[in-house]
Amino acid sequence: LVGLVVIFAVVNPHVFLSGENIQNVARQISFDVIVALGELVCLIAAGVDLSVGSTLAMAAALTMGLQDYGMGVAVGAALLVGLTIGAFNGLMVAKGRIVPFIATLGSLTIVYGVMLTYTGQKPIPGRNEWFATIGNGSLGPIPVPTVIMLVLLAGFHVLLNYTRFGRNMYAVGGNPDAARLAGIRVDLYRFWAFVISGFCAALSGVLLASRLNSATIHMGLQTPLFVIAACIMGGASMLGGRGTAIGAALGVLALTILSNGMDLLSVFTYYQMAIRA
Repeated sequence: LVGLVVIFAVVNPHVFLSGENIQNVARQISFDVIVALGELVCLIAAGVDLSVGSTLAMAAALTMGLQDYGMGVAVGAALLVGLTIGAFNGLMVAKGRIVPFIATLGSLTIVYGVMLTYTGQKPIPGRNEWFATIGNGSLGPIPVPTVIMLVLLAGFHVLLNYTRFGRNMYAVGGNPDAARLAGIRVDLYRFWAFVISGFCAALSGVLLASRLNSATIHMGLQTPLFVIAACIMGGASMLGGRGTAIGAALGVLALTILSNGMDLLSVFTYYQMAIRA
């Protein structure tokens, strides 16, 4: 991360280090970090959630599609759907004994199909100016989505490192048999890991809809692999039992700065894909 900042700062200092670009990066990482925090909990519990992109897109579509009933109803419905998708995934994994990869791959397809049907494969524009200010507004120099992300980041850091819930989650992912013998309800913790992931994906979808003031069928397509890669870059493991909230956020930041720097240098899109891979 430090190396990337130094390289882009030397090559293109006037643009890369400008206040406008720093604020843009801060706003941009907010949506992905929120999803990554939920994904991290699944990875710590030795699971993986591939449905976060579809959940994000479905939440954004509901937020825009239900805005005529009031933004409170629209946002509440979007978050509730995220919780429901997470609970569905959790039940399939914890009680159905379905491998998380297969379970969430199935829900990814189901939710994406429902979202395409709901939207009619057309963008849904926003009509509430106040709601749009959440994703585009700032508190001083700090974008509002970044403030929300920082609050969640602090909350997840405390949750995972200083609470019984967090310690038990690491135990469940590190050695589920030993955790079960120690009296930890392994299935319950796995269930809650997916519920948290679904909620975070939905919250990110709500904020992204506010940022764009619309919802499209293309939202969230790259999100699952991006946040999984970011979490692993930040120290998480696909085998479970490892990872930190701050590490996941730094992983997102590194990948975002890489993309941002290449965009500023006008690197050809296909070259960017190869470099990121």
